[in-house]
Amino acid sequence: MYRVEVVRAGELGNASFVVSDPERGVGVVVDPIRDIERYLAIAREQNVRLTYALDTHLHNDYVSGRRELAAEVGANIDELSAGSDLPLGGATIRALHTPGHTPDHKSYLLSEDGRPRVLFSGGAVMLGAIGRTDLFGPHLAVQLALEALTTLQVRLRGLPDDVGVYPTHGGGSFCGTGGRSGYETTLGIERQSNPFFQTTEVMPFLARALNQPRYPTYYRDMGAINLAGAPIIGATIPALAKLTPEEVARLMDEGAAVVDVRAGRDYDRAHIPGSYSISIDGPVSAWVGWLIARGRPIVLAGGSDLEHRKAQRQLLRIGFDAIAGELDGGMDAWHADGRELSSFENVDVEDLARWVLSAEPMTVVDVRDEHEWVGGHVPGAIHIYVPDVPGRADEIPSDAPVAVHCASGYRAGIAASLLEQAGLKRIIHVNGEYSDWDRLHLAESRP
Repeated sequence: MYRVEVVRAGELGNASFVVSDPERGVGVVVDPIRDIERYLAIAREQNVRLTYALDTHLHNDYVSGRRELAAEVGANIDELSAGSDLPLGGATIRALHTPGHTPDHKSYLLSEDGRPRVLFSGGAVMLGAIGRTDLFGPHLAVQLALEALTTLQVRLRGLPDDVGVYPTHGGGSFCGTGGRSGYETTLGIERQSNPFFQTTEVMPFLARALNQPRYPTYYRDMGAINLAGAPIIGATIPALAKLTPEEVARLMDEGAAVVDVRAGRDYDRAHIPGSYSISIDGPVSAWVGWLIARGRPIVLAGGSDLEHRKAQRQLLRIGFDAIAGELDGGMDAWHADGRELSSFENVDVEDLARWVLSAEPMTVVDVRDEHEWVGGHVPGAIHIYVPDVPGRADEIPSDAPVAVHCASGYRAGIAASLLEQAGLKRIIHVNGEYSDWDRLHLAESRP
């Protein structure tokens, strides 16, 4: 009897899967991430040998772990061509051609006793969504969207409703938006509730499929890295070097980026001038990959050893290997060494409302994405999405306070640190839910 273990990478909004037959001692991994400890632990727990590692598609959002598994346990990483079968104990895995999210996308159908049981769908089918079709450029986006429509309505049509579906991309993934959270569903549920299954006419399908927010900059070269093969890191990720304040200052002078992983309110109280506020409470890798050039040395700061380790793991998953180390002793050590610290004002949404109504000179910057902005925004605010802040900061007057907000405060904290890097002085970080504007009965501006 087969088993499926879900291994989540929450910051990516993704999952990978260990599929095994413990009675026969064999297993395969579908869409593995680069740090493979969890797969090895599952294999030990089930007393199985990982014989194969499969990718549903060329990943743009993370480094595939197939080469790591090949190096560590000898897993076969040969491509399984569409229509080919792979024995897995008492079950069989067949590769299906399911293009759309990518041109060569495959899904893997596990059958047992001659019956289709489980589909590992990658980005072909998600919970309430599909994988985006624009990762290979706008010139192919429509063509791939049409392929996605054909995949849903034709290529998967013969599979019964009770087939379980395990998608790689889930809620929070930039590879597909608008879906539900989770990594397990059935074809029947998706056929009844997924708007992409329900939309069968071509033009409405294209409109829905191509209405996607922007994706992080690092996606642009991830496919090439996976094709070439990232360096092997081994069964455990390397230790972080402990850096003194003097070493961190020297690295900054040489061009290193300091990434402070504390919560925004803690960063606001005291931080290293010029550092990035990217809290471990959110997807560190996505924002580092969006804002910091690949290959630029990175120093982790502000958090505990465990938090720095977690951030390191996230960065290695996207191929950001140039991690110089961590600041030993945090802000206390930095201050004790006689070095300058900066701070931001920190307010909630109600305070921002009072400021707006007072008509005092102030610039309100909304750093949410375009889809959020058009749904309503603070009267008088200007819109600069977080990744655009470095290039547009000169549009903001420097002779008045700047209040930065998003939907919850997380992205506003990132943007506040970018504004400081751009030379703005009085920065106000607004925390709290944007929905509080409704709670406070404040009128929203709409275009």
